[in-house]
Amino acid sequence: MRATLGLYPPHSRLAESILAGADPLVLISALPGTGRSTLLARIAELSGAQVVTAPCDVPPGARLGLIDLPAGAHFALPSGQTRIIISAAPQQITDFARLRLYGDLRIVGNADLFLAAGDDPSFHQSGGWPALSAFFSREMPSSAAQSIPTAYLRDTVLDRIDGGTVAVLHALALSRRGLDAAPLDSDACAALHWLQPLVVQNSDRWTYRTPALGQMFRDAMAEIAVETRTSRLLEAAGEPGVAIRSALAAGHRRRALAILERGGGVMLGHMEGPAEARAVLDAFGQDPDPSVLALRVMVALKSGQASHAALLLDAAEQTILNPAAAPDRAALLSRQNIPPELRMVRLLLGVYSDKPVSANFYGEFAALLAEAPPENHLLRGSVYNVALDEQIRSGRMGEAIATGERALAHYDAAGAPYLAFYIHVHLALMHLMAGAPNDAAPRLALARQKLGNTAFETPQDDLFLELLDAQVAYEQGRPEKMARFAETAFERFAYGELWPTIAAQALAFGAESLLQLRGAAAALQYIDSWRVQMWRTRRFRLLVAQREVLILQSANRWREARTQLETMATRIGHIWIESAGENLTDLRDAEDLTQALIWLRQKLLERPRDTLLGDQLAMLAANPHLSWRQRQCLAIWQAWSARRRGKIGEARRLLAHVLDTTAARSCRAPVLEERQLVVAMLDDPRMAGGPMENRPVPRDLRRGALDVAVTGLLSRQELRALLLLSEGCSNKELAREMRVSLPTIKFHLRNLYAKLGAADRRQAIDIARSRHILKT
Repeated sequence: MRATLGLYPPHSRLAESILAGADPLVLISALPGTGRSTLLARIAELSGAQVVTAPCDVPPGARLGLIDLPAGAHFALPSGQTRIIISAAPQQITDFARLRLYGDLRIVGNADLFLAAGDDPSFHQSGGWPALSAFFSREMPSSAAQSIPTAYLRDTVLDRIDGGTVAVLHALALSRRGLDAAPLDSDACAALHWLQPLVVQNSDRWTYRTPALGQMFRDAMAEIAVETRTSRLLEAAGEPGVAIRSALAAGHRRRALAILERGGGVMLGHMEGPAEARAVLDAFGQDPDPSVLALRVMVALKSGQASHAALLLDAAEQTILNPAAAPDRAALLSRQNIPPELRMVRLLLGVYSDKPVSANFYGEFAALLAEAPPENHLLRGSVYNVALDEQIRSGRMGEAIATGERALAHYDAAGAPYLAFYIHVHLALMHLMAGAPNDAAPRLALARQKLGNTAFETPQDDLFLELLDAQVAYEQGRPEKMARFAETAFERFAYGELWPTIAAQALAFGAESLLQLRGAAAALQYIDSWRVQMWRTRRFRLLVAQREVLILQSANRWREARTQLETMATRIGHIWIESAGENLTDLRDAEDLTQALIWLRQKLLERPRDTLLGDQLAMLAANPHLSWRQRQCLAIWQAWSARRRGKIGEARRLLAHVLDTTAARSCRAPVLEERQLVVAMLDDPRMAGGPMENRPVPRDLRRGALDVAVTGLLSRQELRALLLLSEGCSNKELAREMRVSLPTIKFHLRNLYAKLGAADRRQAIDIARSRHILKT
C-alpha cells in the first residue's frame, strides 16, 4: 500500500470537478508526494467505485474505473463506455499523443495538485508541495528536520521520474541565476512546463518556486554525477562554469575546453565572476591548453597580482614555444606563434604594470584585430579596451572616444555588461583628466547601470565608482567625498585589482583633498601608505614621490620639497631646468612634463621675479601635450610671476581667464589647489578692476585646513625666512636658500623678531603658530 496524504480542501474540490466532467480518460500525472493516491481515494469515496492497480481488475461494463497504475505497467484505453481515471505517467499510456490530439484526454498535473500560498502555512519552506507541507506543519525547523525532506527528494522523488526531468531539475539546482528559457530545447521546455509550479518562469528565466525548494534539491543532488544533458542545459542557460566543471568531472576534457571557448575563454571571469573562474581553473588543474593558461593569467591580474601574472604569462609562453629556437620574446611574438588570447593578455599586462608603450604596440594591436574573427566580440572588444587606456593616458580624446564606442559595440553584442562597465569608467576617467566633470557624470551613470546588470558581486568595482564619484565632486570644488574615500576606503581599494591610471587619480586627489581639509600631516601619511605597495612599478613610485613634493610645496615646506626634488633620479633635474628654454615646448612624456612643472613651481617661490622663470612658464604653456588641468595651474603661476614682476595687466588677464574657464566647466579644483597664490592675488588691490571685475571665485577658496596664512606686517622675505626657520634651517642655510648674504639674513631676522615680539627663533616660531602665520 502507498502512503497517502491528508485531504486538502483544494483536492476535494478537484475530485468533484473531475467527477463532473465527461472526458473518457483522466490522467493524473504529477510528482510523488502531491496527493495523487489521496485524490483517487476521494474520487472513490464520492463515486462508490473501487481503486485498483491493474486495468484488468476494472469490472466489465462499469461506468467508472479508478486505476493507480504501478511503475513499469502500461494501459490502453478499452473500447466501450467505461470512463477511466488513472494515476500514471504519460509514457505508460498507449496512444497518449492520439488521445490528446482528439481531445479524449484530460490531464491533472502538478499545477492542479500543488497548494497555493494561501492554502499552505509552510509555503516558504514547502513551496506548496503537499508532502512537504504536511511535514513542515508537524516539524519545527531545524537542521535535523531539514535532512528528512532532502532524503525524501533523493530517495523517493528523483528515483520515480524520468532521466530528462532529473537533468532539468539538476541543471536548475546548479544554476546560479536560473535557466534562461530562450535557448532551451523542446524536451527541456516540456519538462519545465510539466514541473510547474514546482518551478516558475519569471522574466524569461526558470527558477524553483521558493529558495528553500532550490536548496533542498541542491542538497539532494549533491552526490549525483552531472550528466552530459545537464551540462548542455547549463551552457545553453548561460552557466558555462558549472558546465565546464561537470564535463571535466565526467572526463570530457575536449568538451570542457569547447565550453570554455564558447563561454568567454580568457574573459570567463568577466562574464561569470572571479569566483567562478577560479573554480574552473581548479577543475582544469595544470592543463597546458593556451585558453586555460590565458585565463589563469587574467585571474591573477583581476586579483591585483600583476607581478605574479607576469610570471604565469612567461611560463605559458615557454610552454607553447621553444625558447631555445628564438630566445627573444619580441621575435617570438612577431612570428605570431602565440594564440591571440595570450598576446592580448600580454598587452593588458603592460597596462596593469604601467610600462611605457613600445614601438610595436599598435602593430600588435592591428595584428590581433586582423586575426580575431568578426564574431569573437569578447576578444575584439578587449583589444580595443587595451588601446583605449593608452589613448587616454596620452591625451588623444578623439581616438579614445571612437575606440571606446567600438569596444562597447562588441561587448554589447557579446552580452558582457561587466566589460561594458569598464569602457564607461575609462571614458568617465578621460573626461575627468581633461577637466570636464560634467561630461564624466553621464558616463558614470551608464557605468553604474552596467554594473547593476552584472550577475556577480563586484566589490572592487563598486569602489571604482565611489572613487570617481568623489573625483567628480572634488573637481567641482567639493573635496569632502574624496577625503572620506581616502580615509575609509584605502585598505579595501589599493590592494585589489587596480590599473595605474585610476591608481594615479586616487593617489593625487586623495592627497590633495586631505591636504585641503585635514592638513599636510594627513596628506603625507596617505602618500606614505601607497609606498607599502612595493610591487608597483618605477613609474608609479615616481608618481608617489612627485605627489609628496607637491604636498610639501603647498604646505610651504619648500626647502624640504627642494631636497626631495634634487634626489629624484629623473631626466628633468635642477641643471636641466635652469638651462631649459624652447625645449620645454617639445616635452612629450607625461613623466617629464610633470617633473618640469614641479621644478618650475619650486622656482616660483624661490625666485618669482626671475625674468627667465617668466619666459620658461610661457614656453611650457605653449606645449601642446599639457592636459587642461595642467594648463590652468600653469596660468595661475604665470599670473603670480607677472604680478611679482610688476606686469599687473598681464596678471589680471591670466587670472581672470582661469577663473572664467574653470567656472564654465565646473572644474574649480585647479584654483583650490593653488589657493595660496590665488587668494594673495585677489587680496592685492592692484589686481582689482579690468578683466578681474566680477570674476567667479570658488566659494570655499578661503576655507579648509590649508587656508592662507595671516602674514600681518611681515614682508615676503621675512615670511620666507620664517618658513625656513620652521624647517630648522641655520642662518647659513637661510642665506643659501634665499640667495642673499649672511648680514642680509641677520637684518631680516632682526626685523622679523621685532615685528613678532620675539627674543629668538624658537619664540618667533611659537608666536607665528599661535597667530596662525604658520600652520601647526
